[in-house]
Amino acid sequence: MNLPVQLVAVDVDGTLLDGSHQLRANVKESLNQLASFDVKIVLATARGPQALGLIVRQLSFSPLLICFSGGWIGELDSQSLLPTNVLLDKRLTPSVARVIVTAALAHKIEPNIYTPTEWRVRILTPEIRAESAIVESSPLVTSTLLGENEKPSKIMLITGDDEQTELLTIIANLIKPLSNATFSKPDYLEIIPMGVNKAKALAHVAQTLGIELSHAAAIGDGLNDLEMLKEVGLGIAMGNASEAVKSAAEWVTGTNEEEGVAQAVQRLVSERLV
Repeated sequence: MNLPVQLVAVDVDGTLLDGSHQLRANVKESLNQLASFDVKIVLATARGPQALGLIVRQLSFSPLLICFSGGWIGELDSQSLLPTNVLLDKRLTPSVARVIVTAALAHKIEPNIYTPTEWRVRILTPEIRAESAIVESSPLVTSTLLGENEKPSKIMLITGDDEQTELLTIIANLIKPLSNATFSKPDYLEIIPMGVNKAKALAHVAQTLGIELSHAAAIGDGLNDLEMLKEVGLGIAMGNASEAVKSAAEWVTGTNEEEGVAQAVQRLVSERLV
């Protein structure tokens, strides 16, 4: 690809952030540099907007956000860090949400319910506490996971031991006709509306901005980044990505521990692609 890159989508966990889930200075400065070249930057993640505030606050520009693996597109207000300028907000239907919650509880797995402004759980399991530490955000503990006729953005199931992880596959197969269930990690099942993925969301962003996808690049490490890497003009896989993700990409950059995003940006600049 020798087209100028006008839009760059960057996954968050395992890509933008290091293994300790921190945004390193070199990576931050590389994104600030891209923004200074008038390249549009999108953070594309399975996280909800409420779990991105601390990251957005560290940047010198306001990135567009693709959240819930493509179900929500918008920004965060720079002062309040509340969602604003929403371009897309796709939700699970109330009936599908109830089926998922019922199936999870029947298998003794605690569901995590997400909307653009809230994260709700019934109890704080060790896995949920660990997720809370990762995203530096705490869930609301409540006995009412779903309001009447409520449409969640995402339901996430996190497990601990291998035996429970096998249950996630059973649940994923059970609900496959009703929703899009993808593994962001072996023990993280992310359940979002049917037909939602990061590639479709990025196409929506590109169309809104008047940019062709052939002039877009994407950087990612996870299976939920796969379609996005294939659809853009320049797909860049992290060094810590699986072979399936690497084979879908045009480049492979360093790992997230090697500041692979900063390396990719330097290559874009040195090859005069921005």
